[in-house]
Amino acid sequence: MKVVHLISSSGVYGAEKMVVGLCEALAQFGVDASLEVFDNQHSRNVDVADFARAVGVPVTLLRCGGRFDPGAVRRLRADLAGADLLHTHGYKANLYGFLATRGSRVRIVATNHRFDTGPHNRLDGPVLRRVDAVFAVSDEARDSLRSEYAIAHALTIPNGVDPRTFQAATPSLDLAHPIVAMVARLAPEKAPRDFLAVAAAVPEAHFAIVGDGPLREELVQQAGPNVTFAGFRDDMPGVYASLDVLVQPSYREGMPMTILEAMASGVAVVATRVGAAADVIEHGRTGLLVDAGDVDGLIAAVRALLDDPQGRAEMGAAASSAVAEAFTVDVMAGRYADQYRRVLSR
Repeated sequence: MKVVHLISSSGVYGAEKMVVGLCEALAQFGVDASLEVFDNQHSRNVDVADFARAVGVPVTLLRCGGRFDPGAVRRLRADLAGADLLHTHGYKANLYGFLATRGSRVRIVATNHRFDTGPHNRLDGPVLRRVDAVFAVSDEARDSLRSEYAIAHALTIPNGVDPRTFQAATPSLDLAHPIVAMVARLAPEKAPRDFLAVAAAVPEAHFAIVGDGPLREELVQQAGPNVTFAGFRDDMPGVYASLDVLVQPSYREGMPMTILEAMASGVAVVATRVGAAADVIEHGRTGLLVDAGDVDGLIAAVRALLDDPQGRAEMGAAASSAVAEAFTVDVMAGRYADQYRRVLSR
């Protein structure tokens, strides 16, 4: 079975990590998976292509210009020669993929990584209702697809990570403990300002912001002396191995790969109840959950973990076991492979 994954990307974030990991893991289930990445001429960013090639995933760049490029549809159709199925990720990939597969033998499925009702995403509904299968990374996103887009057949397949990647890693953040970190794109929906508020309230700990984004300069101006901006890192297992606590303060999420990676590393996690966080974290046992926007709740949760090293270690160990049991990339890939075969058998 030959499957092509299609994505438009602005960097290597959670969705990109999930797609590349899935392409790698599908081989054990008899799926020949490759990745096609939009090469958007107006805003070129093909970092995910380099990320995928580095782990041996075959990559094709799809040249695409302007707001809508009919030529890109034709080029994609040609690239799909010999493929059995196209798996799209994101509204742009969904639209181009749907148009490129119309009238062909290639089947098409789509994964919704985070339900959003923005103007571009509202175009998704008519497209997603006409593809062969739709998957969501969280029950919250699945329920939104069913209620907002009337996609009754939407199914949840949680993301997964490879726990082996995060085991026995050497710490790589050169900061004094305790270390509390946020790993995210620095954009409003990730709530980095809330993270800074927590840092200001817990001056005895070191706080690290791992990632970059449009709010970076503003955040640098606002940050206190106990905050370090670590930028993008290519040594994430070592970063997680350095941490005492990971905080995910987002207002909106799909299924945060950061949470899974930190849990797999045995790090205690504090996260807001958005997206799949509540599907992954058992509050009080494998992590702590607070409501989005509840800065006081975030502060209290971080303090509780820092004040209880033994409880923090036990929570991290339970989190690592939970990921190994239910949220591995192999489990995810097996579920997708089963769904591919179901679609192709119809």
